[in-house]
Amino acid sequence: MGNAFKSNLQKIEKLPTLPETAHHILNLTNDPLLSIDELKNIIERDPAISARIISVANSAFFGASVRTGVLDDAIMRIGINNVKSIAVGISVLTLFGESKITSDYKRLFNHSVIVGLTARSLAKKFRTIIGENILLDGLLHDLGYLVLNSYFPEVYQNMLDSFQCSRSLLDAEKNILGYSHAEIGFWLAGQWSLPNTVLDTILYHHTPSLSKNNARRVAVIHIADYIVSKNIFSPFEKDPNYSLDQGSCDILGISKNDLKDMEEKVQSGDEILHMTIV
Repeated sequence: MGNAFKSNLQKIEKLPTLPETAHHILNLTNDPLLSIDELKNIIERDPAISARIISVANSAFFGASVRTGVLDDAIMRIGINNVKSIAVGISVLTLFGESKITSDYKRLFNHSVIVGLTARSLAKKFRTIIGENILLDGLLHDLGYLVLNSYFPEVYQNMLDSFQCSRSLLDAEKNILGYSHAEIGFWLAGQWSLPNTVLDTILYHHTPSLSKNNARRVAVIHIADYIVSKNIFSPFEKDPNYSLDQGSCDILGISKNDLKDMEEKVQSGDEILHMTIV
């Protein structure tokens, strides 16, 4: 990242801190005895997070046929592990919209939610090698863009303008910033001591073939991000010309036809298409 990155960080008067809700839940992540009541008591302290968890629980994605307005019911419907991921992820995403909710922020927020849910859906195919909580990895994969949009709006807009003359959004980042949104997000996630799986997926979600740890998880996030950006809900109004890292297919042992089938299934999944929540 070098001097350009450090110079911009110094312009942030007060670095964001990990939201209290996320901090409490992460401290309980490895507690096998965590009860629904304990989790509910933490979440209900934040009405905004509670409301969004109930919104997710009422979606077709989680098989909702009858709506609920009760947090206990929402947690039961979604499952404790998913609720933990959603609560941590959304509390972090919401942090960057506290001062001003812009159209750019809404788009980034909703893109992140859809990628997280898509990754969870795709990961079912690889359950034996992926493990739990991939939903959180997906929710926070574009943390760096949220930092740029919130703390460096002029630089962010220059990057988007430069994108008009670049082959891809990643090229525009290199031209304007000299570093990537993945590096920014990785840095902040490290400051917050987020799980290593989150750190790896943030840093390598465009280049999973470079990941030395958690490569399969990173590959799933990459494919989810690729499919969502290309076919469903891009983080930007203009097509970011998202390049597929072919190594992700090799990591997961899937063919081009397998990938095509995944795209078609995701595109046909109305439950994911209707998951925008801000």
